[in-house]
Parts: sequence; C-alpha cells; structure tokens
Amino acid sequence: MRSIVQYLLLLSFLVGSTAFNKADAQRFRYNIPGIDSLEEAFIVSGASSSLLKSGEAEIITNNSLTSYQIAIHQSNENSPILDRFRQTQFISDIYGFYGVSPSGRWDIGLHLRYSRYRTDRGAASSMFRIFKGENEILEEDPSTVLDNSIGALSSIGVRARVKPLRSDPRLVLNGGFALKTVTGETKARQIGADRNTADIGATYYKALNNNVYYFAGLTGLVYFPSTNVNDRYLFNTSASFFLIQRTNNNRFTFYPGLVYSLSFQPSESNFQQHSLIKTTEFVLAYGGVQYAPNSNYNIFLLGGFPLLAETANPQQEILRPSYSTITIGFRVGL
Repeated sequence: MRSIVQYLLLLSFLVGSTAFNKADAQRFRYNIPGIDSLEEAFIVSGASSSLLKSGEAEIITNNSLTSYQIAIHQSNENSPILDRFRQTQFISDIYGFYGVSPSGRWDIGLHLRYSRYRTDRGAASSMFRIFKGENEILEEDPSTVLDNSIGALSSIGVRARVKPLRSDPRLVLNGGFALKTVTGETKARQIGADRNTADIGATYYKALNNNVYYFAGLTGLVYFPSTNVNDRYLFNTSASFFLIQRTNNNRFTFYPGLVYSLSFQPSESNFQQHSLIKTTEFVLAYGGVQYAPNSNYNIFLLGGFPLLAETANPQQEILRPSYSTITIGFRVGL
C-alpha cells in the first residue's frame, strides 16, 4: 500500500510541479550582463555594456549549477511533510557577439544553451550527481525521470545589444529570441526546454568614483505556448541592484547584490480569464568576483542564496537552507 501511495505522490509531484520546477527553474537566476565607464571598457561576469566596435568579436560562457530540496506537504506549508526530493539543474550558455557599428553602439550575436536536470528521491543526495550518465526515459512511465540525469542542447537563439542614447552611453538595451531544440515531450518538460522564448532587458550604472559603481537592471522574459506541451504563456520579470568595486589595477572586481524575480501566467479560471496569477517569487542575494589579466580575458565566479522563495503550489515548499547556486564562466575577446 505504501509503495502505491509513494508512486501516486511522485506522479503528482512531477506533473504538478511543471509550472515551477520545469518551467521556472533558473529563471530567477541572474548573471550580471556587464558595465562600462565612459573612458574605458568595464567587463563583469563575462559581458560588457561598452559593446563592440565594427569587426570586433567576443565569446562568453556561463556555467551555472543550482540545487535545492523540495518538501511535499499534505495540504499546505503548515501541514505535515509527506516526502522530500532534491532538484538540481545545470545550465551552460555560450554567447558569441560581433560588432557591426563603427561607433560601438550596437552588435549582434548567437546564443547556444545546454540544459541538464535531475530529480533525486533522496533529498540528501549530492548536487554533483547531475553529471552522472543519462538513462532511457519512457514517455509512458513518469518515474523514469527520477534519479536520472537528463540533458540536451535545449535552445538556439539570436541576440542584439544597443546603446539607444548618444547623450548617455551608460544605458544599454539587450534582447533576443530562442528556439527550443529538444524533441520528446517528457524530456522537454524535465529540462525546462518546452517553449520558445523572447526577452528584453535594460541596464544602467552610476559611478561613485573611478573604482566603485551602482549598477541596476530590469529584464522581461516571455515563454510562448507550445503544441502538446504547454498551451499558456509564462512571463518572468526581474529587477537587480549591484555594488561594483574594482581594485586599482582593474584586475579584480567584486560585486555583491540583490535580485527580485516574479513569474506569472494567465489564469485558467473561467471567472478570471483575463487575469494573471503568480507562479513564483524570489529575492536572492549574490556575491561575485572576477579576475581579468588583461582587457581580452576574464574569469568570474558568482554565488547566491535565496532570502525569499515562494511558489504558487501550496503543497510544495522550497527549503531555503538547502538552496545553493554557483556560476563559473569566462570571456575571450577576439
């Protein structure tokens, strides 16, 4: 009897958590898109808002690992916990940008994303088990995704960056469109690659002195409906604030900050057909460090933890003490 109850619980978890775990995982994660000064290019976490001049190019990679425990409650967060799982996601992004403007006001690029996802029955499992080999997924048996590392090239996209104001080059707009590349409904759901996406963002900074900056950003992201997988839009918005500090030789940069993220989607209720409902809400604290031996190379490390982590499903609770996220990446100027 217990095994039947556990199987039904797992099935309910895998299906019911789609709105958060499969569609929202990592969407509250934020990688600083960069910053510049008026006199000199200033690069943080692999990208620069100074953009590229005609003929220049750069390659950027971000590799992020996020893991946390999910508690399944009987009815709500105040009710008894029925079971716990560990969810881990690894995302590797590779960007290539090319400058097409002699004045360095806009450039274009390509974006490749590899996604890897794992749900462990054992909540105490190591996050690094995500790098174990992948077993076969059976569409008719949802339990085959458990204790299984599932990965694939999840999207290919195009991007653009532009400085819209000649009078104030500190404002940078960036955006893109990505096509999902995963075949198979279950696999696409599991690694959060079941929809095409489009995003647009804006960043702005204010210098306090030659080495210290305030840096703020806004981002909007839309996930389009997909045939036979998800028939509703999903939206995500985020706002961020970072304090950027460079050493006098500009080789080391330190950047603590906060990010607020909100995801929402159209209501399914017949009485609220034109309203939106919240699916997730997060406040995350971040700390990062970057080393740049010269202007063409840098390597960076970014870590974070949640101050607030809420989902719309009252039976699911993210256990904040178990949450960890880390990003390692580098940039090469060509």
